[in-house]
Amino acid sequence: MKRLLVIGIGAGDPDHLTLQAVKAIAATDVFFIVDKGEVKHDLIRLRLDMIAEHGRQPYRIAETRDPERDRTTPAYTEAVEDWRSRRSQALESLIADHLGEGETGAILVWGDPGVYDSTLAIVEEILERGHVAFDYEVIPGISSIAALTARHRIPLTQV
Repeated sequence: MKRLLVIGIGAGDPDHLTLQAVKAIAATDVFFIVDKGEVKHDLIRLRLDMIAEHGRQPYRIAETRDPERDRTTPAYTEAVEDWRSRRSQALESLIADHLGEGETGAILVWGDPGVYDSTLAIVEEILERGHVAFDYEVIPGISSIAALTARHRIPLTQV
């Protein structure tokens, strides 16, 4: 069975990687990267740096271009749903073409995938279509909220 890891990689500081994320990166055969264009190329560079530091050779990188999203429409929800659907098709193609049986693929997600990112909805959409089968696991990351409050010594709860 193919396996996919959705790995939370923190809020941009490579030192915020959890030990669980480091181990997951080391266990990955192919990393899936979504290129959001030149403006956000630094985000890809940070991901590639983390992979180079913690990945175990031989690993592969499979990349796709992020579909454009209409940011001008007043129909925000519909625009996001359309974008997610097209992104899920692009990721589905990468998984089908680059992830072999018994291999582990990974998507590196900023922050914590359960808090900030639509990657989980996209992965579920891929599975619902039924064209490619895999198991997946979510590796939590440090959220920007946790990083910010820790940096400024602000507790999230009070007695």
